[in-house]
Amino acid sequence: MIEKFDAIVVGMGSSGGIVAEQLTKSGARVLGLEKGPEYSQEDFEVKADELRYYQRGAIVAGVAVDPVTWRPDEKTQARVLPWSAGALGTDEPLYGLPSIGTGGGTLHWGAAAYRFREADFRMKSAIAERFGHGALPEGSTLADWPISYADLEPYYEKVEHQQGYSGRAGNVDGEFPEGTNPFDVWRRSDYPMPPVTQGPGDLPWVEATKRLGYHPFRQPLAINSQEYKGRPACVNCGFCHGFPCHVKAKSTTQVTSIPAAKATGNLDLRANSRVLRVNRSADGRRVTGVTYVDSADQIHEVEAEIVVLAAYALENVRLMLVSGINKNGQVGQHFQTHNFGWFGSILPEATNPFIGTFNASSAIDDFTSELVPDNDLGVLWGSPIISVTGDLQPIEAYHNMNPSVQKWGLELKHWLRDNYRHMHRMYSQTTNFPYARHYVDLDPSVKDRWGQPAIRITHEWEDHDANSVSLMGRYKEKIAREMGATEFWMDSPRPPYHLSTHDVGVHRMGLDPATSVTDPFGHVHECDGLYAVGGGGFVSYGGYNPNETIQALAYMSAGHLIENLGSTAGRSQAHVA
Repeated sequence: MIEKFDAIVVGMGSSGGIVAEQLTKSGARVLGLEKGPEYSQEDFEVKADELRYYQRGAIVAGVAVDPVTWRPDEKTQARVLPWSAGALGTDEPLYGLPSIGTGGGTLHWGAAAYRFREADFRMKSAIAERFGHGALPEGSTLADWPISYADLEPYYEKVEHQQGYSGRAGNVDGEFPEGTNPFDVWRRSDYPMPPVTQGPGDLPWVEATKRLGYHPFRQPLAINSQEYKGRPACVNCGFCHGFPCHVKAKSTTQVTSIPAAKATGNLDLRANSRVLRVNRSADGRRVTGVTYVDSADQIHEVEAEIVVLAAYALENVRLMLVSGINKNGQVGQHFQTHNFGWFGSILPEATNPFIGTFNASSAIDDFTSELVPDNDLGVLWGSPIISVTGDLQPIEAYHNMNPSVQKWGLELKHWLRDNYRHMHRMYSQTTNFPYARHYVDLDPSVKDRWGQPAIRITHEWEDHDANSVSLMGRYKEKIAREMGATEFWMDSPRPPYHLSTHDVGVHRMGLDPATSVTDPFGHVHECDGLYAVGGGGFVSYGGYNPNETIQALAYMSAGHLIENLGSTAGRSQAHVA
C-alpha cells in the first residue's frame, strides 16, 4: 500500500509549520515529516540546564548523525566540521546545525524579529547607485530579489500577528513615536504587543548611544511581553537562546502553527522520520512523493502532487542533490551566512546578564544596510549594532570572557568573581556577499549512517566580510568607551565558524530558470509540484536576523499553494494501493 496525500511537508520547523497550518486549514490532507522528535510541552518544563542544552546540544542533531564537512577552497580536503563541538567548545546551535524536532530552529532561536529594509531587496542596484557599478568585489554573484518589500509587507504583518511578536515600531503609516527607530521601514500596523521587560545592562548602553548622537530603539522580539493567544508572558528565566521555552512565551511553531494544524484533523505528523530522496515521474519533470525512513529503520514511499521542502536551507539542498535535481547547476550555489563580530566589555555597574532573554535590549540602525557611512575600508553595506543583556549563564560566560585572561587557576576564578555580573555584549550581523566560490554540495567520501553523502560547505571569509566586522567594531568600541567600560575585547573579523544557523541563499529564487532554483513562491523550476521554502531562497543578505523574512515567505508560498490546490484539496482521503 502506498499512501497518498494532497501535500507532503518535509521539516516541521519555522517555515514548515506555517505551510502545514495554512494547507490543513484550507482542507488539504498533509503529511508532515520531521527527522527529530515531536515535542510536548512537558519535555521542556525542566529546561534550566546549561549542560544539557548549551554544552551538550540536547536539541541539536550533531555531526554524528548529520555530518557536515567544510573546506576553505576547492584545493583543500574537506573535513567534518572542525567546530563540531561549537566555536566556543559547545554544542549550542549557533555555529553548527540548528535544533531539530517540531519547531526546528525556532526552538533555540534568540527570537530577534526584524523585517528586511526596502533596500535589502535591491542591494545590487542600491550599491551601484551609491558606489558605482564596479564597486562590488570581483566574482560576486549578488543580484536583486525578484520581489520587493512592498510585495512581502502584508506577510510580515501576518507573521507578527499570527506568530506573536512584541516591540514598538517606527514608521507606522508615516508616524514615528518617540523612542522608536527613526530609520524603520514603513508598515501598516504596529506589533501586537509592547516590548518585553528591558534588561538592566541595556540602560547604560541606551544612554551612551544617545550621547553619541545615535538612535537606540527596543528590539522587536518573537516573545510574548503579555499574554497573547493563550500563551503567557515571558518570565525572564534567563534560559532562552539555545534553550526551548518552558512557558510557551517564545514564539515557536511547536506552540503556534503545529498545534493549529493538528487541530484541523488534516495533518498526519510523523516524527523521527528522515526523508531519503524526492521521487519524480519517469521523465523527471513532476514530483510524485518522497521516500523516508522511520525510527525503526523501515523505509516508506509516500505520494503527493505537492512536496514542500521546508527543512534547514542546507538540508533542502542535500535532498535536491541526492535526488538528482540540479539541471542548471544552481542548487547549492550563492551560500551566505552571518559574521557576528562579538564584542564583550566589563561595565562599572552591575548588568546581571543571567536575567532575562538574550535580546531584552536595544539596537541602533544608524549604520544599517544602505545607511553605511562612507569609510576607508571599502565597506558597501552596513549592519545594526545590537546590545545583548541577558541569557548569559556561567559556562557561556566562561567561553565569552576576555581572551587575554588565563582560563584556569586563581586568575580565572578572580576574574569571573569580579566581572561576571558586569559583563555586557554587542554584536552586528554583517553582509556576506554571495560568490561562485562559496557553495554547498555533496561530500564525495563522508556519509551518514544511512549511506547518504554529507553536506559539504566551501566557504572562506572575504576581505569585504572582515572589513565590515572591523568597521562595525569601531562603533562598538566608541559605545563601550562611552559606557565607561573598564575592559573590552572583540572576536576576530575572520572567525573560525562558517555556519551560524543564519545560512541562506543556496536555493535562490528568481524569474529566470537558468540562473535560479525556484520562483518567488519557492516552486522549483526543474520539477513541477516541488517547492523549496525558507532562507535558501534569499538572493542577498543584509544585517538582520533571517527568521521573520523566512516566515513571511512561508505565508506567501502557502497562499500560492492553496490557490494551486484549489478544489483538489481533500481528494486523497483514501489510501491508494
